[in-house]
Amino acid sequence: MISGHYPRELLVHLRDVLGYTVEETSQGIYTVKGDILPIQIIDNRQLPVDENLWLKCLSNRLDPLMVIRVGEEAQPKVKDARIQAYMDVIAKANFRAIEEAINMSSPAKSLDEVFERTGLAARWEARAEERKAIEVAKNLKACGVPIETIAVSTGLAPEEIKRL
Repeated sequence: MISGHYPRELLVHLRDVLGYTVEETSQGIYTVKGDILPIQIIDNRQLPVDENLWLKCLSNRLDPLMVIRVGEEAQPKVKDARIQAYMDVIAKANFRAIEEAINMSSPAKSLDEVFERTGLAARWEARAEERKAIEVAKNLKACGVPIETIAVSTGLAPEEIKRL
């Protein structure tokens, strides 16, 4: 079983109710003894990444950098059916992170593309539009146009226009 948090209630049940022995064999990995089959419980958040990359990545909360890292680790073994199955599970659980990772791993061809990928282009355009609206509002205010008319024309708040 793999968990994204410490499975306190499960471990208490296994120990106190079922009488099993639960032992933390390494950081984030618990071995349960006493049942017919051996059981391991893995607290995904406690796993050290360097030691347990493959287990740590069995999650639906991967960030793009972790997707890139596990992809690089899997690349030499990609023909192995088990690795393909593992990567399929990772892909289905983390499709948005994979999309981001793909965008991050392919080099941008221009500064415009960097701005587009990072969202800076949209923010830059919004700021430019706001600056234009402020300039128009200043000019209209200087011409004596009523503040309400300026607000309708520029989309600026009347309070903002008064401060100009």
